[in-house]
Amino acid sequence: MREKRAKTRWCFPLMNFCAKPLTMISCCALLSSSPLSADEADVFNLTATVSAQWDDNLFRRPPDADPQADTITTTTIGANLDKTIGVQRLIANVNMVDYRYQTNDYLDFVAVNYDAKWLWSAGKRLTGTLSFLRSELPNDYADNRSAGRRNVQTTEVERFEANYWFHSSWAAVAGLVSTSLTNQVPTRTDGDYDANGYELGLRFRPASGNTATARAVHLDGNYSNRLLNSVFQYDNGFTQDNYGVELDWRLTGHSQLRGRLDYLDRQHQHFSQRDYAGWVGNLQYLYAYSGKSVFSFGYNRKLEAYQQLTSSYYVLDQITLAAQWAATSQITVNGRVAYGLQAYRGAIIPLPAGLEQRQDDTSSLGLDVAYTPARWLQLNAGVTLTDRNSNYDAFDYRDRIVFISATAKY
Repeated sequence: MREKRAKTRWCFPLMNFCAKPLTMISCCALLSSSPLSADEADVFNLTATVSAQWDDNLFRRPPDADPQADTITTTTIGANLDKTIGVQRLIANVNMVDYRYQTNDYLDFVAVNYDAKWLWSAGKRLTGTLSFLRSELPNDYADNRSAGRRNVQTTEVERFEANYWFHSSWAAVAGLVSTSLTNQVPTRTDGDYDANGYELGLRFRPASGNTATARAVHLDGNYSNRLLNSVFQYDNGFTQDNYGVELDWRLTGHSQLRGRLDYLDRQHQHFSQRDYAGWVGNLQYLYAYSGKSVFSFGYNRKLEAYQQLTSSYYVLDQITLAAQWAATSQITVNGRVAYGLQAYRGAIIPLPAGLEQRQDDTSSLGLDVAYTPARWLQLNAGVTLTDRNSNYDAFDYRDRIVFISATAKY
């Protein structure tokens, strides 16, 4: 371990999610680029996207460990359905993504993803949603160091929610949820699990269309591929409770606040040393400076399981500044800068004198341009610069990603 270096860092949103080739396109976009137009009367649309992404440090290795570059080509075929039948509405997005790695071709795979919703209604007072979601993505090598092995993470969520509108602006909310997470290779973040639970809440939706929801969610989870281990205190089950408020509120004609603030409490069945609790949230303030420019400020706080002898979980605090500028009717420019501080806590063994728990500061800078030469076609190109500095040398890395993509919609 070395002393923490004092030096300038590019900013990075720790997202789960930024080393994953398909989602990197949207992560680099930072603020969503202008979507392709489709006929408003269309019920069914087809989309096709081809993208090429050059990553100069695919496995997120430290600078002195010979980072390896690769080019990832993804081909996506998708179908979208949006159909209203009376007071019922059906929405479905299904896509197949083919990942191809130029050098590390053992990482190639085909993902099948879907997000389907039935927005149902039984009269004026009783409404709700039945939804099914499935997502397959390459695991992030920033924390899951399984270089040399393909590690695809699959998430599935099924949810039923009912709203009883006892007043024109107020509804009681109740629902059921089932979720599962699986990895091809075991990870230290959160092991494979299945969780089922329920939610209760109260929703306020005035005539303005703004929405505020107070909600309590309870989950009972089981680690599906983990045996109880009293030596390393790896549990085989947990309960989690969230109590919070979800907000989507237009403050003025130019500004909007949306996001969620929760108090999270996770308890394990056998080893209380692994428990953690605290405030989490994701808040975003948007300001439309003009019809062509939008600025946003975001704050994200997470508590996530990261179980080993020297930690049980980590706390992430992240801030993000982003902007979108419609330069012309066909060209949109997006940019984002972000900084995240990730602290690991909950050691179950005493650390040697003078040795601190792991702490990372991660930063990134991103820029992309979208060009829409026709209603059915969009071209994108962008770059993301990422730098992580840890008080444990092995977790430092720098990464540069450049991508281009073309999306057609029919």
